[in-house]
Amino acid sequence: MNENLKTNFKVFFQEFSSYCSAKNSNAKLLAVSKTMPLSDIVALTEEGQKMYGENYAQELRDKSLENQNNHAQDIEWHYIGQIQKNKIKYIVGTAKLIHTVDSYEKAKIISEISEKKILQQNILLQVNISEDSNKAGVPAIDLKHLIPKIKSLGSIKLDGLMTITENFKDPEKSRDCYRKMKALGRDFADSFDKERHDLSMGMSNDYKVAIDEGATIVRIGTKIFGKRKKIL
Repeated sequence: MNENLKTNFKVFFQEFSSYCSAKNSNAKLLAVSKTMPLSDIVALTEEGQKMYGENYAQELRDKSLENQNNHAQDIEWHYIGQIQKNKIKYIVGTAKLIHTVDSYEKAKIISEISEKKILQQNILLQVNISEDSNKAGVPAIDLKHLIPKIKSLGSIKLDGLMTITENFKDPEKSRDCYRKMKALGRDFADSFDKERHDLSMGMSNDYKVAIDEGATIVRIGTKIFGKRKKIL
């Protein structure tokens, strides 16, 4: 299984690298490893992949601990799932970057836990750029008021923005949303703690369009790991 996975990864990484080179992009590849065993992650780490995105707080915690105890691989964990307030304690300090902060209340809890752990937690604000009522995220119109409030909190660093769009069959349908995200990143560039702010956007079906529009992190699951069973 690991050999097939490694082959899939090598094929995709060549495609990804070639596209980035053609577009003069420095986008980073975040492998979405939710529900996948740590053995698969270790196999890809041996191929040079370092960044992994997890969707479930306890799974993130458990994989991180398992890696520390049994493998000691140089893995950079990211959290890309919905944030539940009572599980933030599992995420802070484990994830290098939390992509899905969508309220001041959650940012405040992250700040408080970070302060207790004596660390600086890097975060992104999730934006509901498509204004889809079924999607999480902050309405773009609210960023002007929300960003200064979050910036006033201690022990967190606001690195940029993130969005999730609808999984269109035609990736071109995502372009307008990603173009709007790029504009937002430019508008609020002076508000971010990172000199070159991050835009986390684009998945397996539309990552090329996201790169066209300035993505710095693309979140790839299916093209690396294949389709996976849903957790009920």
